[in-house]
Amino acid sequence: MNRYEVEFSPRALSSLRETTHYILQDSGAGRASDWLTRIMRNTDTLKTHPRAFRIVGAYEGEDVHARVVMSHVLYYLVDDAARVVTVIDVVHAAHGAERDRYEPLCVREREPGERHTVSV
Repeated sequence: MNRYEVEFSPRALSSLRETTHYILQDSGAGRASDWLTRIMRNTDTLKTHPRAFRIVGAYEGEDVHARVVMSHVLYYLVDDAARVVTVIDVVHAAHGAERDRYEPLCVREREPGERHTVSV
């Protein structure tokens, strides 16, 4: 099976860092590590079935998909030609995330050729 590489935009990386830091301060290192591990494990589905999750909007002419993980929504783009999934944002549902609609009000522009990955 052809797999896709999963990358994270600068905005998504920032959201992951901020949320991990918040959980670390609120609930401790173990809980923060568990949260980040669960998020990252759930991106594995995107590597093999990137179009399995519904389209909730468009960004730069591309369909935005939403993958719900726990109480967070991962918004991502699929580039079939490059075999790359780019997570463009990670938003907690309590912060106004619309699971059925994505509006990139604050999404930072992707830098050409810029690739970001996260590992646990």
